[in-house]
Amino acid sequence: MNISWVLADGVDLDPTQNIDDLKKIGPLWGSWRSWRAYQTDNVICHDQTKAAELVRRKFQAHCNFYIPNSVYVALHRPAGVRLYAGEFVHDVVQQEEIVALHLAASTSDIVLLLGWNLTNLRPDSDKVRANQFRHHRNLFRQAIMDYAQTQWVAIDHPGDLATELSNFPNLTVDTMAAALALAPD
Repeated sequence: MNISWVLADGVDLDPTQNIDDLKKIGPLWGSWRSWRAYQTDNVICHDQTKAAELVRRKFQAHCNFYIPNSVYVALHRPAGVRLYAGEFVHDVVQQEEIVALHLAASTSDIVLLLGWNLTNLRPDSDKVRANQFRHHRNLFRQAIMDYAQTQWVAIDHPGDLATELSNFPNLTVDTMAAALALAPD
Protein backbone atom coordinates (compact mmCIF):
# COMPACT_ATOMS: atom_id res chain seq x y z
CA MET A 1 0.00 0.00 0.00
CA ASN A 2 1.43 3.38 -1.04
CA ILE A 3 0.83 6.31 1.31
CA SER A 4 1.78 9.94 0.79
CA TRP A 5 1.42 13.14 2.78
CA VAL A 6 0.34 16.39 1.13
CA LEU A 7 1.18 19.46 3.17
CA ALA A 8 -0.86 22.62 2.80
CA ASP A 9 1.10 25.86 2.61
CA GLY A 10 -0.27 26.89 6.00
CA VAL A 11 0.62 23.67 7.81
CA ASP A 12 1.65 24.27 11.40
CA LEU A 13 2.89 20.95 12.70
CA ASP A 14 3.48 20.40 16.40
CA PRO A 15 7.16 21.35 16.86
CA THR A 16 7.75 18.19 18.91
CA GLN A 17 6.60 16.00 15.99
CA ASN A 18 9.56 14.24 14.41
CA ILE A 19 9.42 14.66 10.63
CA ASP A 20 11.18 11.31 10.20
CA ASP A 21 8.17 9.59 11.80
CA LEU A 22 5.98 11.02 9.03
CA LYS A 23 8.47 9.97 6.36
CA LYS A 24 8.41 6.37 7.65
CA ILE A 25 4.78 6.29 6.51
CA GLY A 26 5.32 7.92 3.13
CA PRO A 27 6.89 10.80 1.23
CA LEU A 28 5.91 14.41 1.84
CA TRP A 29 4.51 16.49 -1.03
CA GLY A 30 4.09 20.25 -0.90
CA SER A 31 5.08 23.62 -2.23
CA TRP A 32 8.52 25.17 -2.08
CA ARG A 33 7.22 27.11 0.95
CA SER A 34 7.11 23.94 3.08
CA TRP A 35 10.57 22.62 2.33
CA ARG A 36 12.63 24.57 4.87
CA ALA A 37 10.42 23.68 7.83
CA TYR A 38 9.51 20.11 6.84
CA GLN A 39 12.17 18.88 4.40
CA THR A 40 9.43 18.05 1.91
CA ASP A 41 10.54 15.20 -0.36
CA ASN A 42 8.58 16.28 -3.43
CA VAL A 43 8.44 20.03 -3.94
CA ILE A 44 6.29 21.90 -6.42
CA CYS A 45 6.87 25.44 -7.69
CA HIS A 46 4.36 26.82 -10.19
CA ASP A 47 5.84 30.35 -10.38
CA GLN A 48 8.47 30.91 -13.10
CA THR A 49 10.39 33.61 -11.23
CA LYS A 50 10.65 31.57 -8.04
CA ALA A 51 11.48 28.40 -10.00
CA ALA A 52 14.32 30.21 -11.77
CA GLU A 53 15.69 31.39 -8.43
CA LEU A 54 15.51 27.89 -6.95
CA VAL A 55 17.17 26.30 -9.99
CA ARG A 56 20.00 28.87 -9.77
CA ARG A 57 20.50 27.71 -6.17
CA LYS A 58 20.51 24.03 -7.29
CA PHE A 59 17.45 23.34 -5.17
CA GLN A 60 16.75 20.17 -7.17
CA ALA A 61 19.77 18.55 -5.47
CA HIS A 62 17.87 18.60 -2.15
CA CYS A 63 14.50 17.17 -3.21
CA ASN A 64 12.41 15.99 -6.13
CA PHE A 65 11.71 19.42 -7.60
CA TYR A 66 8.68 19.76 -9.90
CA ILE A 67 7.86 22.70 -12.17
CA PRO A 68 5.33 23.12 -15.01
CA ASN A 69 6.46 22.04 -18.45
CA SER A 70 6.16 25.61 -19.74
CA VAL A 71 8.53 26.86 -17.01
CA TYR A 72 10.89 23.95 -17.63
CA VAL A 73 11.19 24.95 -21.29
CA ALA A 74 11.54 28.67 -20.43
CA LEU A 75 14.40 27.80 -18.05
CA HIS A 76 16.16 25.83 -20.83
CA ARG A 77 15.39 22.36 -19.44
CA PRO A 78 17.46 22.40 -16.24
CA ALA A 79 19.00 19.04 -15.28
CA GLY A 80 17.54 17.18 -12.34
CA VAL A 81 14.22 19.01 -12.42
CA ARG A 82 10.97 17.10 -12.87
CA LEU A 83 8.03 18.51 -14.73
CA TYR A 84 4.29 18.26 -14.94
CA ALA A 85 1.85 19.25 -17.65
CA GLY A 86 -1.09 21.57 -17.37
CA GLU A 87 -1.90 25.16 -16.62
CA PHE A 88 -4.54 26.82 -14.50
CA VAL A 89 -7.29 28.50 -16.50
CA HIS A 90 -8.79 30.22 -13.44
CA ASP A 91 -7.26 32.61 -10.95
CA VAL A 92 -6.23 30.25 -8.13
CA VAL A 93 -4.22 30.77 -4.96
CA GLN A 94 -1.70 28.17 -3.83
CA GLN A 95 -1.55 26.35 -7.15
CA GLU A 96 1.25 24.15 -5.81
CA GLU A 97 -1.16 22.56 -3.33
CA ILE A 98 -3.47 21.48 -6.15
CA VAL A 99 -0.59 20.08 -8.21
CA ALA A 100 0.72 18.22 -5.15
CA LEU A 101 -2.69 16.58 -4.68
CA HIS A 102 -2.67 15.22 -8.21
CA LEU A 103 0.94 14.10 -8.24
CA ALA A 104 0.68 12.37 -4.85
CA ALA A 105 -2.61 10.66 -5.72
CA SER A 106 -1.20 9.37 -9.00
CA THR A 107 1.12 7.04 -7.04
CA SER A 108 -0.74 6.55 -3.75
CA ASP A 109 -3.54 4.45 -2.36
CA ILE A 110 -3.88 6.78 0.64
CA VAL A 111 -3.17 10.52 0.73
CA LEU A 112 -2.83 12.06 4.19
CA LEU A 113 -3.70 15.76 4.15
CA LEU A 114 -1.79 17.81 6.71
CA GLY A 115 -2.61 21.44 7.49
CA TRP A 116 -5.61 21.64 5.19
CA ASN A 117 -8.65 23.64 6.24
CA LEU A 118 -11.58 22.00 4.52
CA THR A 119 -14.33 23.68 6.54
CA ASN A 120 -17.03 25.80 4.95
CA LEU A 121 -15.61 28.89 3.24
CA ARG A 122 -16.34 32.07 5.12
CA PRO A 123 -17.76 35.06 3.27
CA ASP A 124 -15.00 37.39 2.15
CA SER A 125 -15.57 41.06 1.35
CA ASP A 126 -12.65 40.94 -1.10
CA LYS A 127 -14.38 39.51 -4.17
CA VAL A 128 -11.12 38.63 -5.97
CA ARG A 129 -9.75 36.69 -3.00
CA ALA A 130 -13.12 34.98 -2.46
CA ASN A 131 -13.14 33.91 -6.10
CA GLN A 132 -9.56 32.58 -5.88
CA PHE A 133 -10.38 30.48 -2.81
CA ARG A 134 -13.58 29.20 -4.40
CA HIS A 135 -11.58 28.05 -7.45
CA HIS A 136 -9.01 26.41 -5.13
CA ARG A 137 -11.76 24.54 -3.26
CA ASN A 138 -13.38 23.43 -6.51
CA LEU A 139 -10.03 22.12 -7.78
CA PHE A 140 -9.52 20.27 -4.49
CA ARG A 141 -12.97 18.75 -4.89
CA GLN A 142 -12.17 17.76 -8.47
CA ALA A 143 -9.00 15.95 -7.34
CA ILE A 144 -11.07 13.91 -4.87
CA MET A 145 -13.41 12.97 -7.72
CA ASP A 146 -10.62 12.30 -10.24
CA TYR A 147 -8.92 9.90 -7.83
CA ALA A 148 -11.99 8.17 -6.46
CA GLN A 149 -9.98 4.98 -5.76
CA THR A 150 -7.60 6.94 -3.51
CA GLN A 151 -8.49 7.31 0.17
CA TRP A 152 -8.02 10.93 1.26
CA VAL A 153 -7.61 11.57 5.00
CA ALA A 154 -7.54 15.04 6.56
CA ILE A 155 -5.30 14.71 9.62
CA ASP A 156 -6.26 16.63 12.79
CA HIS A 157 -8.78 18.65 10.80
CA PRO A 158 -10.03 21.74 12.69
CA GLY A 159 -13.76 20.98 12.44
CA ASP A 160 -16.41 19.44 10.25
CA LEU A 161 -15.74 19.08 6.54
CA ALA A 162 -17.41 21.65 4.30
CA THR A 163 -20.86 20.73 3.11
CA GLU A 164 -19.67 20.22 -0.48
CA LEU A 165 -16.96 17.79 0.71
CA SER A 166 -18.85 15.81 3.33
CA ASN A 167 -20.48 13.34 0.92
CA PHE A 168 -17.34 11.84 -0.59
CA PRO A 169 -16.86 8.28 0.68
CA ASN A 170 -13.13 8.51 -0.09
CA LEU A 171 -12.55 11.64 2.07
CA THR A 172 -12.38 11.16 5.84
CA VAL A 173 -10.91 12.83 8.90
CA ASP A 174 -8.57 11.18 11.41
CA THR A 175 -5.97 11.98 14.06
CA MET A 176 -2.21 12.22 13.83
CA ALA A 177 -1.96 9.32 16.29
CA ALA A 178 -3.97 7.10 13.93
CA ALA A 179 -1.85 8.19 10.96
CA LEU A 180 1.38 7.46 12.82
CA ALA A 181 0.08 3.96 13.56
CA LEU A 182 0.40 3.29 9.81
CA ALA A 183 4.20 3.30 10.10
CA PRO A 184 5.80 -0.05 9.37
CA ASP A 185 7.41 -1.79 12.32
